[in-house]
Amino acid sequence: MAEREQVTNSKIVYEGPIFSVEKQNVDLYNGHQSQRDIVRHVPAIAVLPFIDADHMVIEKQYRATIGDFILEIPAGKLDERDLAVSEHAVERELNEELRMTAGTIERVMGFFETVGFSDAYMHVYVARDLKPIALSKQLPRDLGESLDLITISFDEMKILFEAGKLNDQKTVLAFLYWSYLRG
Repeated sequence: MAEREQVTNSKIVYEGPIFSVEKQNVDLYNGHQSQRDIVRHVPAIAVLPFIDADHMVIEKQYRATIGDFILEIPAGKLDERDLAVSEHAVERELNEELRMTAGTIERVMGFFETVGFSDAYMHVYVARDLKPIALSKQLPRDLGESLDLITISFDEMKILFEAGKLNDQKTVLAFLYWSYLRG
């Protein structure tokens, strides 16, 4: 039977704008002690931006963490502009990254990204009926954010998936969800 650990001591050893690192001392079910290093991450959203049933927009973006470009669906962290987990963050990310607005936004699921060391949680939405945003209403992109927007068909995404070229977790999930929608 799975047993819960008991935290005996905890201390934040790093605090940044997006995440913090917490060291915990824990008592294990078998009487031993252990240490846990936990990344506490602000919640985030990701969005499947559908142009139509057969096309969505993805981004090609350089990511310093992997030292390379990656194909991914739009995503972003929740911040002080977002009162709660809501469509507001989706609307903001669609504006900042795609320069579009959605006619409909629907939350479809959420998941913990890396439970082995982090509490990072991502809410996943679908956006449909996309329309361009006027230049005067566009929000600024994040500092240093540079990306290419790619309209991709389901068949093109399937080829990337089958070739192992989709390697971003949220984007793999987006493809699998898209496949589910198509029956």
